[in-house]
Amino acid sequence: MAHSIDAHALVAIPLPNGKHAVIWMMDATPIGTRASYTFFVLDGFWDDVPREADVARARVYRKREGALPGEDDRWKAWFQGRAPRDFAVVGRRKPRAAERAAAADDSGTMIFQDAEHLRSGLHREWRWLHDREALEAEWARASDARARKRKARRDGLTLGKMSREKTFAEARWSPRIVREVRRIFRDATRALIDLEAAGTARQRTTILKRIVTELNALDDGFIETPEREAFVARIAELAALVGLSNEDEKLTGDRDW
Repeated sequence: MAHSIDAHALVAIPLPNGKHAVIWMMDATPIGTRASYTFFVLDGFWDDVPREADVARARVYRKREGALPGEDDRWKAWFQGRAPRDFAVVGRRKPRAAERAAAADDSGTMIFQDAEHLRSGLHREWRWLHDREALEAEWARASDARARKRKARRDGLTLGKMSREKTFAEARWSPRIVREVRRIFRDATRALIDLEAAGTARQRTTILKRIVTELNALDDGFIETPEREAFVARIAELAALVGLSNEDEKLTGDRDW
């Protein structure tokens, strides 16, 4: 179940460990049956659902990683979707002019995929403050597991295997964009396979550069830093398998993203 939350509401969010975090809603814009929410995270965690008096004077949480020059280091964030029923409105607070201005400025805003992603992020923040050793051990184990998986993939990598990979499965793009990106890489990989027996370096280079050309045409703003790094890395992998290199972006230098 879900419900709507208005601007200026103080919202208590239960965490998986039984604690509660509180966000201060700055903007709640309806989008059909969903909404776009911009808010500040308040400093502190509570054992029970707090009352309005408990959080009335709570300060906005400061980002532990700080902020970029010219940005506010208060923890401002955004998510879109539905607010779960257990996101409880416990009071209201009217923002001052400086807080309204900070909320209207997109810079420094942390983006959450949805309400559950926000809940997970707040729980992780509690663990960083109160259960850091165990949390860092979990991160280390997960990092080691990913490294082993990447190594196993690299050791057995072939063009044939790359053509069958379900790429970008976790991407948050529209279905059309996902289909087109997969098609671009799949078509290029199959074209390289067709050239394995007798193709020239120039022909292979043309195919790899065509990936960049097609991504340039497809990009409508969805290619940001994570996507750029993933695309360049995959092109470099394809190049290595056919005896080419993307050193100094020889193959990807014409990208617009």
